Amino acid sequence: MDPAAFREAQHRHWDAAAVGWEQWSAFNDRADAHISARLVELAGVRPGSRVLDVAAGYGEPALTAARRAGPEGRVVATDLSAEMLASGRRRAAAAGLDTVEFLACGACSLDFPSASFDAAVSRWGIIFEPDPEAAARRVRGFLKPGARIAISSWGEPEEVPFLAIPMRTAMQRFGVAPPPPGTPGPLSRPTPAALGGLLEAAGFSDVAVERDAVTFVFDAPERFTAYVRAISAPIRAMVEQHAGEAQEEAWDAITQAAAEAAGGPGPVTLTNVVLLASGTAP
Repeated sequence: MDPAAFREAQHRHWDAAAVGWEQWSAFNDRADAHISARLVELAGVRPGSRVLDVAAGYGEPALTAARRAGPEGRVVATDLSAEMLASGRRRAAAAGLDTVEFLACGACSLDFPSASFDAAVSRWGIIFEPDPEAAARRVRGFLKPGARIAISSWGEPEEVPFLAIPMRTAMQRFGVAPPPPGTPGPLSRPTPAALGGLLEAAGFSDVAVERDAVTFVFDAPERFTAYVRAISAPIRAMVEQHAGEAQEEAWDAITQAAAEAAGGPGPVTLTNVVLLASGTAP
């Protein structure tokens, strides 16, 4: 893998998905607000804290951290995609949160004074980085001694049906082999050992990993496909490599797979395992 080329592709893909993330932001917030809240808690964010959010996307858990840090705190929300951050900026303004700074920058290019943050968080973000250990090590240098970091990942593919169903369907449709273990993406650190090991390799101590879950409920299989098509940059990228008719056939196949998983054309309920890892900066 060429890290620079990979990051550039990620940049394009997430810029393209930004509109979908903003359209589905209320839906996502209802489903996974507790994950943001738990990450903020594990990171030890308190009133007055200065917090770094790595790969904040459309603004989470940055906005949750800002609410916890209060008017005396400060949150710096960073992401490779300026378009995703623009959505986060609009959401922060709508929520009346003026203590969040949005900075378009990849995780491995961040540059802050040493010991300038009280906490760091990354919700399904740093795991997309080609060298997440190096990124986490870099973040560690920005944290005060004893400060905490908390990150999240999805679990094993069979435990994360909202991703596994469309990924498996698209791969079978196009004859694509599964990526090698550890390939950057939403399922790159699917076990406690893998996610906790990321922080340990970056020099954090007292690393702990816990399990949680996010449940998505869609009115119909078609709504599930619309959601995936709008927000999942990796799956969109896979499908959009092919010609127009093949794309639509793939999305139709994903709708059918979701209906089969739900047992019919009615509502689709998918519960997905989440891993949360936290550690302490020396």
